[in-house]
Amino acid sequence: QRCCICRLPGASVTCRGRRCRRIFHLPCGSERGCVSQFFGEFRSFCWQHRPVQRVRAAQQGQTPCLICLEAVAGRPCYDTLVCPACASAWFHRRCIQGQALSSALHHFSCPHCRDVATFQDEMFRLGIKIPDR
Repeated sequence: QRCCICRLPGASVTCRGRRCRRIFHLPCGSERGCVSQFFGEFRSFCWQHRPVQRVRAAQQGQTPCLICLEAVAGRPCYDTLVCPACASAWFHRRCIQGQALSSALHHFSCPHCRDVATFQDEMFRLGIKIPDR
């Protein structure tokens, strides 16, 4: 199969969006904004069908990422995530992914409100890989 992003052969990740026929390499998908869920059925979605955050959160002025303290986008999007529990913790996808990898499943929580269950469920759904150990 040819990758729909780089056009090279060997693509094996299929979008699980309804009637979507896109197939891509995992690294190409990550660069293009595709989401792979690392739980349950290990589903993947292209940039058009990826899950989005349903959290309604408004920034108070320019909000920084709670991890790197650099500015985030003005609304939740692929690169900017919000804690679904407190809706006041904003962070970059790469920053929260780094925290998830170093904290692992048993210690990974919202850096602001320390919610575990709601926060982890949402991060899993949005494609954040949270290792068991």
